Amino acid sequence: MVPQHYNALLYCIWPSCYMYIYVNTTEAELQKNFTKLSELQEKVRNGTETEPLPPELQPLITGLDDQDSDNSVIDPVVRLFLKRQKRMQEVKKRREASLIERFQRFSSKKYYSIKRGFLMTAIALRNLAVGLPPLEQLTREVAYANMKEPETETSQDEHLKEEVGHGEL
Repeated sequence: MVPQHYNALLYCIWPSCYMYIYVNTTEAELQKNFTKLSELQEKVRNGTETEPLPPELQPLITGLDDQDSDNSVIDPVVRLFLKRQKRMQEVKKRREASLIERFQRFSSKKYYSIKRGFLMTAIALRNLAVGLPPLEQLTREVAYANMKEPETETSQDEHLKEEVGHGEL
């Protein structure tokens, strides 16, 4: 039998375990802004938006160019929104790819991954055997080992950092 004061203590402690709900307010605000931008972009495309867009929102119509610099008048939230849309389109395109295209992408990624592993192992073994080369040579060798296929210069990790880390805000 459990003492009576022990039961009272359980009832007092137990609710506190699930009463706290943590919300990432930055993420919630960003999602709210993304929703507003998406609605505005849809209104502009449908022609229901009657007011002209301010210059910082013009890329919603024209899209984000590669030549747009970080110092331009584009709002950082708009820039992040457009990059996110572009990445989502690329993901959709990859998902809808044919079996041959998926296999080619998979085999290409594996080739570069295995190539990098062999090159880095060779560099490490050489460094253990004969010592470190000059820093410039080592930098060139590691850069060559890290070289990726031409069409996938930006890695998925960088895309995730842009999305989750809110580095542009």
